Amino acid sequence: MTATHLVWFRNDLRTHDNAALTQACALAGKEARVQAVFLWTPQQWDRHDYGQPRRFAWLDALRTLEQRLARLGIGLSLIESIDWQAGVADLMHLAQQLNARSISFHREFGWDEVQRDQRALTHAQQAGLDTHIYEDRVTREPSQLLTGQGEMYRVFTPYKKNWLRQQNNAPLTAPLPEPEPVGPAIKPCCRFPDVPSPDIVELPLNENSALNQLDEFLSSAARDYQQQRDFPGTEGTSRLSAALANGAISLRQCLYACLQHPQDDSAGLQTWLSELIWREFYHYLLYWRPELAKHQPFYSRWDAFPWRDEAALLRGWQQGQTGVPIVDAGMRQLAHTGWMHNRVRMIVAMYLVKILQIDWREGERWFARSLLDIDFASNNGGWQWCAATGVDAAPYFRIFNPTTQSQRFDPDGDYIRRWVPELASLNNKHIHEPPTMPDYPAPLVDYSRARAETLALFKQL
Repeated sequence: MTATHLVWFRNDLRTHDNAALTQACALAGKEARVQAVFLWTPQQWDRHDYGQPRRFAWLDALRTLEQRLARLGIGLSLIESIDWQAGVADLMHLAQQLNARSISFHREFGWDEVQRDQRALTHAQQAGLDTHIYEDRVTREPSQLLTGQGEMYRVFTPYKKNWLRQQNNAPLTAPLPEPEPVGPAIKPCCRFPDVPSPDIVELPLNENSALNQLDEFLSSAARDYQQQRDFPGTEGTSRLSAALANGAISLRQCLYACLQHPQDDSAGLQTWLSELIWREFYHYLLYWRPELAKHQPFYSRWDAFPWRDEAALLRGWQQGQTGVPIVDAGMRQLAHTGWMHNRVRMIVAMYLVKILQIDWREGERWFARSLLDIDFASNNGGWQWCAATGVDAAPYFRIFNPTTQSQRFDPDGDYIRRWVPELASLNNKHIHEPPTMPDYPAPLVDYSRARAETLALFKQL
């Protein structure tokens, strides 16, 4: 029976710059075959609060991945299991059926992910499978990025300085090319589950569209990224977040393209570079503190805040019915598209936590259920930043005023008018603070009073 080398795909759904795939193809040569595997584990994702939008993003990327792998002579198996524990057992059973000699995959951080991979490693060793594990979520080994005292970084700026220093000393290597075919092309035959699509999909989700979007962004919007990225009514961001989350494009590909760009010293590209390093920083934190995946704050001091348990307030926020136009616009954009502009994410998060005084974990959970681009490390880091519980967080007394944020970053109300059409007829002044209207709710709480109360409560901790 022909020997097989397995590639276990996770959040790395691409053929370019895929070390695990490249290794499996090298081991197979022309004498053995390569088989790709993905574990479809609905109950596991339920535990992680990953909703239908995230599953749709995986599915879109998997369909494209299957097509690209088929051209390389590689089949894709979708193993449907209830959770990762069962999935690992099913994976080992497949390995036995296929006479597998090795399994290659990328390391992932997080509490459950580490436990899953340790279980897989143990079973693989017992079965005599060679195991090849590679880095993918970060480009710099976290254990090698330490402070002068040999400790992990808790503040972004010195972490970034060290990252850039390492980049100067040992520049990123070029992303790996797509492997050569290991055999003749095959016909794709994987059966995929049905997952409902968001009403509007505005992001690239698969490798083909992500590569095109990266080229388009670098040739146009990147040069104005610093000036335009905070304005939700414009196309000022890379829109690659979902592709980065499911690995349809790698962080290395984006970093390398940015660093090799002829205008790499421009303000726009330098700002985008910083944002990419932020993404790596959040995974770095998860490497050092995997318990963050168990809904624990980085700094426990603030966990004593007396969060309000009021379902009506939380529901109003979730449904975009807060009576605050910029907040409602963001939450409705999320509901219809599975995405929200990053500036607006900060506004709605800080409103939930510091004005409505709802536990940040409720917001983190809702984003996980609703976003196409949910990446646990980035989502958790962003929510803890807004709640003042995380590293390098906004101090407790920093509270975004949603009205002034709206006036500054959506001055003509274009973003609000798109997502809150009942306000479309208002002029540019009133659209940010609408008068009483029959078809639009009054604010859930009085902003000034709630802000003062939040500050007083934080000061008591």
